[in-house]
Amino acid sequence: MVLQANTLYPPAALAYRRAIRLEPREFAWQYYLALTLQQMSKLEEAVDTVSAALRIRPGYVPAVMKRGELLFKLGRFEESSATLESLLAQDPNSAVTLYALARVKYAQEDLSSAEDFYRRACEAYPRFGAAYYGLAVTGKRLGHDAESAKNFQLAEGYDGDSPDAGDPLLNQMSELATGLLNHLNRAKQMVQQGEFQEASRLYREVLKRDPDDLDGLLNLLYLAPIAGQSSGEELETFYARARRIAPGNAQLYLYYGTALTADKQDAAITALNQAIELRPDYAEAHLFLGGILERDNRPAQAIEHYRLALASQPSYRPAQLQLGRILFNLHRDREAILELLPALQVDDSNTPMVMVLLAQAYANSGDSGKAREYLRQARIRVQKTGPPDLLEQIEQGLRQLGSNP
Repeated sequence: MVLQANTLYPPAALAYRRAIRLEPREFAWQYYLALTLQQMSKLEEAVDTVSAALRIRPGYVPAVMKRGELLFKLGRFEESSATLESLLAQDPNSAVTLYALARVKYAQEDLSSAEDFYRRACEAYPRFGAAYYGLAVTGKRLGHDAESAKNFQLAEGYDGDSPDAGDPLLNQMSELATGLLNHLNRAKQMVQQGEFQEASRLYREVLKRDPDDLDGLLNLLYLAPIAGQSSGEELETFYARARRIAPGNAQLYLYYGTALTADKQDAAITALNQAIELRPDYAEAHLFLGGILERDNRPAQAIEHYRLALASQPSYRPAQLQLGRILFNLHRDREAILELLPALQVDDSNTPMVMVLLAQAYANSGDSGKAREYLRQARIRVQKTGPPDLLEQIEQGLRQLGSNP
């Protein structure tokens, strides 16, 4: 348990296997081994192990939930749904189970059922940020735009809040967390706070004690283009270790590809395509690949990947912005308008620029009224928060449209 708590997963798995040989009827060893195998990206083995644990203790709800989660990650949706529905029969108001079932139904393209389960999860736990986001995305696809916009706002307001999973055995594990795990948790906090160089330093400390810590390796690949502390040789070392541990991890190839973008474009494209091969619906990989292809003057291919990103995640705002902007630059104004309008469902620092692009696209399409409307809305926001350069661009646009600034 100490090994697992400190993210030393391979030796932890070995220790659990030995414990199981000594005490084959001990539920905890099987359950902890399943959790460890999941961390090692050995999902098929994890399913078999948690199933063995449940034969010993069928009523341990977190283990049943874990089995449903693993089956979902493996794409075995029917089995996952059946597992989770058995839990729901015991507790129809479990927000965690309702949310998990909603994800399965969404993956099966059963959007009506997914919307119902997401809504019930939000009712069962009214601060469930992830459930509100799922409800918003599903509602958007079903054409429930007004309700979807409200749920996006609730998701943002309750971001990070979720119900307690209620797993006593996992809580015992958390209480043992020392050393490496503390470093990992601190590093994650640093990433969230934008302290990327400090986060990179902490992840390096983790790797000094456990060179094969997958979390540390992946995050150093992710931070490489941001923190700027990794040499090319280090980058290849991190990638080689992570690939040996988890060759089927799509996130690995995404982070490696983005880290290569500046200097090794062809290798970056290869890595991102590998991520997409493993996860065809990987919106982030499609977005970054589209960006590389756009910079390489391959707009048609870039547009295709931006659209694929949105097909898998319809409210993925970075893809909305990229697609709208490239269509605008290609003078495909009406298409740009259709892609940019959904991006206004979220109001943030990018919203004024979206409004300016929309105004220009409407002006090019001959709708001066809409162009003035969006420029005025953008001006109100920019006057409060800036930047000054954008404000001058807005004022110039209004003058060109014959509007009194």
